[in-house]
Amino acid sequence: MERAANSIRNIIFGIGGQILNLIMSFIYRTVLVRTLGDAYTGIAGSFTNILMIFSLADLGVGTAIIYNLYRPIAENDEIHIRKLMNLYRRAYNIIGTVILAMGFVVMFFLKSFIKETEHVENLYLIFAIYVINTASSYFLAYKGTLITANQKNYIVTSVVYVTSIICYIVQIVLIRLTRNYVVTISIQTATNMLQNVITMRIADRMYPFLKADTDEMPSKEERKKIYSDMRAIVFYRIGAVITNGTDDLIISSALGILIEGIYDNHQLLLTTVKNLLLQFFKGITASIGNLNVLETDEKKFEVYNMIYFANFWLFGFCAICFWTLFRPFITIWIGAERVLPQLTIFIVVLNFYITGMRNVNTTFRETMGIFKEGKYVAIIGAVINLACTILLVNLIGLNGVFLGTTVSTFGFLFWLEPLILHKYGFKRSSRHYFIKYAIYLACTLAAGFVTGLICDLIFPDPKFFALVGRILISMIVPNAVFFAIFGRTQEFRQLIALVSGVIKNKLFKKRGGVTVDGQDKQDSQDN
Repeated sequence: MERAANSIRNIIFGIGGQILNLIMSFIYRTVLVRTLGDAYTGIAGSFTNILMIFSLADLGVGTAIIYNLYRPIAENDEIHIRKLMNLYRRAYNIIGTVILAMGFVVMFFLKSFIKETEHVENLYLIFAIYVINTASSYFLAYKGTLITANQKNYIVTSVVYVTSIICYIVQIVLIRLTRNYVVTISIQTATNMLQNVITMRIADRMYPFLKADTDEMPSKEERKKIYSDMRAIVFYRIGAVITNGTDDLIISSALGILIEGIYDNHQLLLTTVKNLLLQFFKGITASIGNLNVLETDEKKFEVYNMIYFANFWLFGFCAICFWTLFRPFITIWIGAERVLPQLTIFIVVLNFYITGMRNVNTTFRETMGIFKEGKYVAIIGAVINLACTILLVNLIGLNGVFLGTTVSTFGFLFWLEPLILHKYGFKRSSRHYFIKYAIYLACTLAAGFVTGLICDLIFPDPKFFALVGRILISMIVPNAVFFAIFGRTQEFRQLIALVSGVIKNKLFKKRGGVTVDGQDKQDSQDN
């Protein structure tokens, strides 16, 4: 029960902070677009994608070491934890230095990646600040990983969101007063550094053994295993970077930063909501790692199915909301001229759903340590994605960029990722996965069609009150459809029982009637 309580606490803090962050990011983006124009939003998207490519310098260090932390944390082995964290610190110092060097080199070729740079002042200075922002995270952030791996990610998210909201307020004021983009992103970089410093201080207080004056490292055999895992993980990293980090670059280089800026406004909504949903997975990742260390294969598979179902409900519901609300929201927010065509929106929303449905497999694969078995899958899928995108963007324009993701996911990744997880992780057939996926997708499409039809019939005009009406319909109809179909399933009952059990447990604890392991004190005395 404590594992579930930690997960739910992490999720609540993550989602609560992300919602506040969402509100502030929208206000900031609105002020940015109306003050400086679409070019600067396009530049932000392009630079973010370039730096995503830089993240390949990570080489999977973080994922490999976090996986190796789960067992010593479960066993409270402080000496082993300190050795792993020393290795982590050394690796991340090297990575931060490499990213700074890579940024310096790329500056010489920056205009090759971006068209219409005449719309942006201080291009190179802006890029340099982005590079410093990224590199500083590697120099400062490694201790926060231990807090997260110990199922206390809510501490890290609290620091991040409180400082981020303050940062947005300062940025909004400064951009209105100075109309200077360099000043605003400098504030963001300073805030990120402050977040990492605060998190490091908290980690030092929570885990005083980290401050021991020692450079002890894991054994040669363990380092060899970690390096072996890293070599496999780097294939996943390359695949993720190519898949997620090239669309903006292709758009800006092939179609221009103004179109990139218009797309990036839609991408802001998608990314913000995706990050909101990912708080669910961030909140449970350490608990799943603990589960995989301590529990039976049957229990792991039972929890997997429950999370798979929750993943579908979350991403299915949000995909339907995007489909019904994108056009009226963008129209009211920043103008009808910045709305993407309906077909483009459909492809973008479909990609949001199908990539979101991969989260459950990724989370379990990483916490089970299944790195080598499928290392070529991600990179082959990414190459297919890139090849299709480059080909299609020249044939059909913007839609071609997003169809590359659709083709590579459904044509390749969709089949092999669950096959590998079930074969090496659960040691059973993946047949049930594909059957459930087909059911979940069919229900999402049907609920989306019904919701969109009702919205268009009742609220056809992109007005504010019509948008409110669409929001209410989009909140009610998909959830009602999902509940009618899945309300009696085992996964739904387990999910509700888990949440209600944690809530009851917490209420009893507040009354002083529950021990640490969740048993009633009076019952313990009677026994």
